[in-house]
Amino acid sequence: MSDELQLLDGTLRAIFAKHFDRDTRAATGREFPRDLWTVLDKAGLTALGDVESGAGLAELVVLARAVGRAAAPVPLVETAGLAAWLVTGAGLDLPPGITTCAAAHPDDDLTLARSGDGWTATGVLHRVPWGRDSDQVAAVATGEGTAFAVVLPIPDDVRRGTNLGEEPRDTVRFDGVALAADAVAPTTVDHDALRERGAVLRAASMGGAMESALELSLAYAGEREQFGQPISSFQAVQHHLVAIAEETMCTGMAVQLAVSATAEQAAFAVAAAKNTAGRAARIVTKRAHQVHGAIGVTDEHALPWFTTRLWAWQDEFGTTRDWAARLGRGVLADGGAGLWPRLSASVGGGDAG
Repeated sequence: MSDELQLLDGTLRAIFAKHFDRDTRAATGREFPRDLWTVLDKAGLTALGDVESGAGLAELVVLARAVGRAAAPVPLVETAGLAAWLVTGAGLDLPPGITTCAAAHPDDDLTLARSGDGWTATGVLHRVPWGRDSDQVAAVATGEGTAFAVVLPIPDDVRRGTNLGEEPRDTVRFDGVALAADAVAPTTVDHDALRERGAVLRAASMGGAMESALELSLAYAGEREQFGQPISSFQAVQHHLVAIAEETMCTGMAVQLAVSATAEQAAFAVAAAKNTAGRAARIVTKRAHQVHGAIGVTDEHALPWFTTRLWAWQDEFGTTRDWAARLGRGVLADGGAGLWPRLSASVGGGDAG
């Protein structure tokens, strides 16, 4: 990890440690932590993905991993990593307030129609992260046969939902919403590109959550005694801990390879990263709960903050099975002679952290 990435990682760790510790989380409950969001916004982290910021995917992966490590209930990945990138990349300004981003759900259907000097937007966005708490949502819409980046105000009648980690995932409906010309711009980003970027960032967050699950498991196994000795001295428990560490490392490496991949390798590397994270999540959550036993499923313990998110994040921006199928299709398209070159291809330069 470069000095710049280490500095970014340290800044994020310090912010989450100071402004969203265990007591703050308990006091906040399920309410949106606006004080934490204000700190992140003032630090410039919510706009890190702005194309003018100079930050790339490597920086955003560090950010996403920190969000997962802290189990922070804020749309920082969606705002900085997706909305800012999509909106500013199309030449639009990122508006003030909280701008979440549509999650490129397969059932999303958002269309634009000309209306005077502006546009009207009609359609439905599904599973929008923190839709109820956001001021606006960035999305990819279609109109006149072209893909557009749009910024839409969140309506009042949001249909609320949550994922397994109790993070808001809301359905937002638009019925002829008027948009000014400066809220719409053509974009080269389609739903597949948005989903791929989201998959890499979500895999990075999963890696961060696995790091915390490993840390908690190591600490508990070292403190909990049975038969007069720490349970970490028992071989069966050691096997669990090693398996968690292995899968955490594999996820981090897969994400790093996706970030560093060349344009030709990117689609395959993204699929491998999200698939690896999804498969690892099943092993890490199972093993971590086996180490902790009954205490690991209580509201008083921190472990469920991470394991429930891992279960939920497996299915966001494409399920593990979806990405496995994409890997398979890519290998089949290459033919038998292309398999080894695909697996052994060198990865382009870059520091993914």
